[in-house]
Amino acid sequence: MRSKLTWIPFIPLTLVAVFCMMAQGLFEEGTVLGLSNLYLNYAFIGSVVLIFLFALILCLSDKRISPYYLPRRNYVAGIVGILLALVLAADGADQFIRIVSSGALDVLKIIEAVLLLASSVVFVVLGLTHSFKGADGKPTSLISIVPALMCAVRMVTCFVDFTTISLRTADVPRMACYIFATLFFFNYSVTLSLTKAKNAVKSCFIFGFPAAAALIGYSAYHLSFELDLLDPVANIRPAEMAFMAIYILAFLVEMTIFIPDRDHIRIIEEDDEPEEIEEDDEDRDGFIVNRSDNPADDEPESSYLTTADTSDYLYHEVAQDSTPHTESTVPDMDNYLTEVDQETHDRPVDYESRLDEIDRLILEISENNK
Repeated sequence: MRSKLTWIPFIPLTLVAVFCMMAQGLFEEGTVLGLSNLYLNYAFIGSVVLIFLFALILCLSDKRISPYYLPRRNYVAGIVGILLALVLAADGADQFIRIVSSGALDVLKIIEAVLLLASSVVFVVLGLTHSFKGADGKPTSLISIVPALMCAVRMVTCFVDFTTISLRTADVPRMACYIFATLFFFNYSVTLSLTKAKNAVKSCFIFGFPAAAALIGYSAYHLSFELDLLDPVANIRPAEMAFMAIYILAFLVEMTIFIPDRDHIRIIEEDDEPEEIEEDDEDRDGFIVNRSDNPADDEPESSYLTTADTSDYLYHEVAQDSTPHTESTVPDMDNYLTEVDQETHDRPVDYESRLDEIDRLILEISENNK
């Protein structure tokens, strides 16, 4: 399947994206090819977009990939999902504390805090599902779309913040991270719930690879060069991105290994489910006789007698001789006309003489008529 080939451009371009972010802290501005930090951010975004384009081309040209996928047991995704849930819960609680302490009613912040807490619950469920149930469990409900809504609210928050500051100081890579994360988690929820969609599984590859590359590069830079040891709560956002990146990568590795071909998947619609056929087995002389698949075979043998109208027919039942016939029932045609009792019948013995009498009768009748 061509979708799996996305790993080939993903690995080198992810290294380029991470380098573009890490170079801003490792070297002085302008050291790397004379590029400023702003252009390095643009190079970072360009690398992520290239990963997206390669994934888009390879996945859309893949005709063999299955449209549905059942998650397998994945301990890495399960453990990381639970850790991500703890970090999201801490971030949501911190958001509520900040809202209450500020005394200002910010609807967008309240929605974000609620979605953070709800997303933590969803990732706990997903983490346990990955760790214990796997493909044996039931499909996840559409409530798994909550992380996508949370990332969408974060994306809107970034856009609102950009309207109040200069574009040169805007954190554009953070917005790119949330854009691809939103698109991935949306298609991820559709895939987990087995909702009928055309390209949900392909979209997990298309948006998962650039989302993972963007989240890895951004979180690596901020956890390495902007780590706040005095206020650990300030490091929650980069930690969330790091856990998201590892979670997405773990799921992409799982899909790459276990996703089946389209030919190996049989899709049964709800309206096309086979009905249970009640077999009417009869015990006849010690034999079990199953009902035939042919409708004509299911009709009783006496269907004609019970359905045909025989009121206008005259018939006479004749009792048949039950004694078996030991001799041949075929008459002897050679002696049929010659073996005649001469004492009781005056008919000629041979066939030729009888024909002569018939001819004479015909001649007499014809002469009388003249």
